[in-house]
Amino acid sequence: MSNRQARREQSRTTRSQRTARPARPAPGKAPKRSGGGPDLLSRPYLLGVAGLIILLAVVLVFVASRSGGDSTTSDWTKQLNDAHAQLPADLANGMKLGKDDAPIKLTEYEDFQCPICLKYTVLQEPALIEEYVKTGKMQITYQNLPVLKTESVRASIAAQCVADQNKFWDFHSKLFTVQAEAGQGTSEKTNVGRFSDAKLREYAQGAGADMAKYDACLTSPDTLQKVQEQERTARGLGFTGTPSFVINGSPFISGIPDSMDQWRKTLDDAYKQLTASPTPAASPSATATKAP
Repeated sequence: MSNRQARREQSRTTRSQRTARPARPAPGKAPKRSGGGPDLLSRPYLLGVAGLIILLAVVLVFVASRSGGDSTTSDWTKQLNDAHAQLPADLANGMKLGKDDAPIKLTEYEDFQCPICLKYTVLQEPALIEEYVKTGKMQITYQNLPVLKTESVRASIAAQCVADQNKFWDFHSKLFTVQAEAGQGTSEKTNVGRFSDAKLREYAQGAGADMAKYDACLTSPDTLQKVQEQERTARGLGFTGTPSFVINGSPFISGIPDSMDQWRKTLDDAYKQLTASPTPAASPSATATKAP
């Protein structure tokens, strides 16, 4: 081959290499990328990542939605258990707690299903007992006002029966603890079986009640009459909801204390008025005007 023919052949080969196209992948197969790693833009990979993100979002929403309620439930349950452990059992007499000669008489009308009653029992009543009942300044009397119907009435009757055996305050603590454990403080539910006759009997037995006396008390017309009388008294005072309070015969129709600071001010003022020494009358000799 001459030099001229060799140059022509080389030129044709170069042009053929420039115009050649890369081979297409087989149908249904994605082209491979350099490096041998996963294709970050492939459909299966993107669907997997999206699914993982959705799953994490659902978990986070679930945890966030439950965290507040669970915290309140566990905190309130612990506080009730602590308060029950410190209850002055020697000052309990039926539905009364405190010395009979205490100058302040606080009557509280409550419903065992009432979430506001639960809040009061957890956050305020233990401090009232510690600061005023144990120091002899106040006596608390619990009274039934079952405004939330069926299971409230059942709980009131059961409470009256254990009170007749002087087991009321243990029973009182148990019923409110049951409500706290069920989340009644953050999600109110009533008449859902927490205070069925069977469960109330179980709680009464746990409080140490004589069950033969308890069973007889439940069916006695006198027991229902006592509960109805408490309710009539509350209605007569103008109470339509719970909790409601009376201090030394004066009902709180509005402005019920909703913090311990307000309770302290109310009770301290009442205590000062009740225990203040009367101002001695001036003697005639001291007030007589001297003759000029």
